[in-house]
Amino acid sequence: MAQNKSREAMLQSLRDRTPISGAQYERAQAVLPGGLSSGARRFEPHPFYADRAAGSKMWDIDGNEYLDLCMSYGVLLLGHRHPVVMEAIQTQSERGLIFGAPHNLEVEFVEKLVDCIPCADMMLLCNSGTEATMQGIRVMRAYTGKTKIAKFEGGYHGWHDYALWSYIIKPEKMGPLDKPALVPNSAGIPDEIKETLLLLPNTEAAFGLIEEHASDLAGVMIEPVNGVGTLPTDPAFLQGLSEVTKRTGVPLMFDEVVTGFRFALGGAQEYYGVIPDIATYGKAIGGGFPIGAVGCSREMLEHVVNSDLPISVAGTFSGNPMSLAAGNATIDFLIQNPQIYVEMAAKGESLRSSFNEFARRKGLPGTMTGVASLSQVHLREPPINNLRDLLEQDFDALRDFQLHLRYNGVFTPGFHWACLSAVHSEQDIERAVEAHQVSLEGCLSKS
Repeated sequence: MAQNKSREAMLQSLRDRTPISGAQYERAQAVLPGGLSSGARRFEPHPFYADRAAGSKMWDIDGNEYLDLCMSYGVLLLGHRHPVVMEAIQTQSERGLIFGAPHNLEVEFVEKLVDCIPCADMMLLCNSGTEATMQGIRVMRAYTGKTKIAKFEGGYHGWHDYALWSYIIKPEKMGPLDKPALVPNSAGIPDEIKETLLLLPNTEAAFGLIEEHASDLAGVMIEPVNGVGTLPTDPAFLQGLSEVTKRTGVPLMFDEVVTGFRFALGGAQEYYGVIPDIATYGKAIGGGFPIGAVGCSREMLEHVVNSDLPISVAGTFSGNPMSLAAGNATIDFLIQNPQIYVEMAAKGESLRSSFNEFARRKGLPGTMTGVASLSQVHLREPPINNLRDLLEQDFDALRDFQLHLRYNGVFTPGFHWACLSAVHSEQDIERAVEAHQVSLEGCLSKS
């Protein structure tokens, strides 16, 4: 494992290791805004360009190997190119890539989802998590005849106009803890959208606000585990949220795009034992292919589809055969191998406990939070009780932590989210632990 380096030496070393990627990034900037298709892929001194991947590893076009803790932001629950997924998509590719007509895999796939997801009697299929939350909001509005949607501060529900508000917390604009300010996180979102949203705090004050605004609320949406900080959610808070929404007749939507099929076959609903009225899915359920889904009761979906003005359900690629072939293979494998969840959770706990014990022993301000197979590094001492506590860390050092991880051959997203898969071995975890420990010391060194 590499020794500590200064920031300038680290940047130069990364350039030296990835000259072809650097040249490709220069080329990309001429035709892609910022040189990227997604802002989440921005890295210093430039991103590496992936060439191939297998299992828990990835190789860039310069030939460097990385232990992949990104797993395409949580998509690859079975790792890269898992045999059962590869066989399924090969078989389907020989039958047809897309039909523009119903096919058997749609029925098989949705039947499996309904069997696994506690709140779902029926499902809508789409193409991404962003589409799923957008459709989930539309279902709640059509069902209730109301317009306003409540979301929690820091909650990420995709990048559409009704979701991208107060996701990244800016101290000078956030407002009081129990009554946070609603702020857009993108240009191009009409100011009028603000009137259709209610921002909730991550405290029990949210329950009072829901009761106060219940007559206007079409629904409340929440990430069961907040993606900004990967902070464990108190099951009592989710239970209290469920009770207040039931009491006031406001639908509760779990955004399970991240947690769905990652914590358990029943997702966060099963993990926490709290059942929402509606839930959205994406990422892991497609086995590596684009997908989104919305699940709820038969009564809710039939009402919004069969009303005088039904909701629009369409999409050229919705329920496409390749995504469902990969998704079917993934879910079948998970159903047949339920021990995967216990194993992934144990590896996640091992990574977190090793990091936290090291930081404590060395007297370094580092904390790794998380749940089951999801973890995230924060450069501050515990405890971290809420999202606003994350503001109390060294963001320059956090940025440098990413450089050290890449230098030490570990790939995580820029926000230091670690998504373990079923194929990460004990040796992979040991490698990840060592890289995180060296990187923590390196990014906090002033040399």
